[in-house]
Amino acid sequence: MTKCVAHFQTEEIQRTKNIADNCRVVRLYDTCHHIANAGFIGKTVPDKVERLGAPTSTAAYDFLTISMAVTAADTFFRREDVSQNGWARDFELHVPLVQPAKWAAVEPLLRKILNFLTGDSWAFTFLPNGPSKPNAVGGRLRKKSNLTNVDSVCLYSGGLDSWLGAKHLTAGGKNPILVSHSYPQDARRQNYLYDRLGYPLQRFSLNASPRQSGSANDTTMRGRSFNFLAMGAVCADAVAELNGLNQVPLYIPENGFIALNAPLTPRRVGSHSTRTAHPNYLSQLQELFSRVGIRANIGNPFWTLTKGEMMKNAALTADDQRHACQTVSCGKWKRKSEQCGRCLPCLIRRASFHKAGIVDSTPYTYSIPQNFAERDGTKKDDLMAVIRSVRQTTKKQRLVNALKSGPLPIDSTERRAWLSVYERGLEEMGDFLTSQGV
Repeated sequence: MTKCVAHFQTEEIQRTKNIADNCRVVRLYDTCHHIANAGFIGKTVPDKVERLGAPTSTAAYDFLTISMAVTAADTFFRREDVSQNGWARDFELHVPLVQPAKWAAVEPLLRKILNFLTGDSWAFTFLPNGPSKPNAVGGRLRKKSNLTNVDSVCLYSGGLDSWLGAKHLTAGGKNPILVSHSYPQDARRQNYLYDRLGYPLQRFSLNASPRQSGSANDTTMRGRSFNFLAMGAVCADAVAELNGLNQVPLYIPENGFIALNAPLTPRRVGSHSTRTAHPNYLSQLQELFSRVGIRANIGNPFWTLTKGEMMKNAALTADDQRHACQTVSCGKWKRKSEQCGRCLPCLIRRASFHKAGIVDSTPYTYSIPQNFAERDGTKKDDLMAVIRSVRQTTKKQRLVNALKSGPLPIDSTERRAWLSVYERGLEEMGDFLTSQGV
């Protein structure tokens, strides 16, 4: 069992002594330097929430606090160091909240959601006297958002799907606030693409920036989307409060094929394949929001479409097509500030351009033939996994793979739609690889 104890008062951190190796003390919403086995997260968060210029609910801010503690634990404990099997960790989190009783009542559901998302085991103890939501009305003179007439929230990462999502919503008459993780490289790309949307949308971006002294961080980041959705929930509740709305749409633009993210090989079963937009994860989160009173209605406008179909349906202008090539899909691009071209997200991206008949001028590190000819099998693992899946000719084989990603909706029409988008996604990648001589 690895233990993570969150505090938000400097005095509590200073009184902490003799922290065990399997424990971390985490300072919420401020810094905490030079204490062994201690870390901090979210220093700029209260300021960012205050700058929304509208009051979010206590429930939404408590959820954000929980997500910060989860992100800290997910970051500070490396899987290879604390897991018995090299993957699944066993967490115990102590988190101070304003309404601990409300969250204790839904703790089993919260554990279930995070177990599915990250592949770890989570347990929570919620303590009283947690950090209160910032005063977003009045307060210090500073530039604040204008949420008047904002009608929705859209997660905006700088990826192709999120950029197409913002364009899709505005073209349909929506006025969303864009919510972003603003890691430095991501922020530059997000800003560049925002300037080319052509719409003066409101934005909310922050960098949780988890830091700890003297230890390496875990890099799998399976819990990242939990924090992302908590940011969206805070914004949705602020929009609802200001504009007198009972519910505010919280959009997660993600093509259906990668939202399902069925494992392409037996080694990728479970949380080894990310579940950021999986229908089981999102439906459980929606249940959590309903039970604690967060006024966000989660939706994915692209769940029935492949990435190529998204591109084709967008009817992009010549300028839009060039800008699409500046989006980021690669999960490894920060290492060299270049998209590799051979990881699964890159392969799906390249296939989408081919499907839409759009020239892909993205500067990838590797071409498909170059990667296929690679002698080191570990370097073409994703490509070979895609080829293996595409060659599975029977629908039964593909159905088994799709169901391994996690529970699908009970409704038969919705379930068929998920299986259909999975089939079409494989066909899309198969057509692309054929065009590359593979």
